Amino acid sequence: MNVLYLTEDYIGSRVHHNLCRSIVEADSQMDMSVFAFNRPNYPLRDLRPTYDSRNYRLVESDFEGNLLMYRTLFPYKIRCKYRQLTQKADIEHTDLIVASTLFSDGAVAYRLWCEHRIPYVVVVRGTDVNLYLRRMPHLYRIGQQIVKSARKVIFVSPVQRRQFEKSLAFSRLANSLQSKLITITNGIDQIWIDNQYLVNDNRNPDAILYIGVFDRNKNVSTLIDACCQLRKKNPCLTLNLVGGGGPCEQQIMRQIEQNVDWIKFHGPIYDKQKLMQICRQNAAFAMISKSETFGLVYFEALTQGLPVVYTAGQGFDGVFDNLCVGYAAKSDNVSDIAAKLDSALTNRAVLLSDIRRIDFSMFGWPVKAREWLNVFRAKSEE
Repeated sequence: MNVLYLTEDYIGSRVHHNLCRSIVEADSQMDMSVFAFNRPNYPLRDLRPTYDSRNYRLVESDFEGNLLMYRTLFPYKIRCKYRQLTQKADIEHTDLIVASTLFSDGAVAYRLWCEHRIPYVVVVRGTDVNLYLRRMPHLYRIGQQIVKSARKVIFVSPVQRRQFEKSLAFSRLANSLQSKLITITNGIDQIWIDNQYLVNDNRNPDAILYIGVFDRNKNVSTLIDACCQLRKKNPCLTLNLVGGGGPCEQQIMRQIEQNVDWIKFHGPIYDKQKLMQICRQNAAFAMISKSETFGLVYFEALTQGLPVVYTAGQGFDGVFDNLCVGYAAKSDNVSDIAAKLDSALTNRAVLLSDIRRIDFSMFGWPVKAREWLNVFRAKSEE
């Protein structure tokens, strides 16, 4: 089967690479092509040098057109992407399309279905739920057409499926769509699964860890404010920040300089073994993003025995409904974040007992590849 995978953030996300690589490794008869439309002036760190053993075909296309129109006019955006896709990708020999987002890539896949009758699958991500379904009602109709014509609709987390089914755009269609809706979470790298560290020995019991970029969505400034508030109760509290970059870096660095006695800035660390060592020195992990599709770093932190404080109503929320591995916090509420951080530190032993019950192998990329292959094979039989 020849599968064409559409994505806009290939450069800045390992997820698409890991998924396509794992699918091809799991089935040698699968021919994967990734069409990556590189967004203009988009602040993404280029992760391509870190991608390992690429065994799929990559077709990249840089933006050509009017930048302002591309950013503000959805039909223009889709025309730009469609034109360059049909010029550079092998549409004639494509058996199935995977659109990695419901709206931005799904609209392109829908047009290919209308004009070439190529079946497609769409993936619902955080941007679809938090931006398009909440703020762009003028696109509801095209969204409904995309979903109705799709073979399957894949959700990366249970919470996004619930939000999709309750949204104004799809609540009336939810019952009729049930046979199409499937939840397949993202995977985590095998190195984290092979090096689990679920003990509580030499950790700093008052240390909180954050790993990620310093942008508005990751909400690091609010996390620092919450830690400041919690230090009134727990003056031994420390915060370790790994990462940096992003449009909020200067603001975050000022906050760090004002609190150097209890905030330690480690800078970017890409070596996974070093990241593991830092994880093992902390008592809890916190990332209170405003929006999150999946939150891979939460799972990585869990493999190292760290309870997590995450965003209520976003990607990670609800993945472990039967286990208590951390606490959900409101991303815009400093007091709530502080309270959840306090709970994560205070109840660490109880949380760790539930973390030990997780079968992390079920989140490995080989398992996820098999789940996706089941979707592909079911389609070929229709």
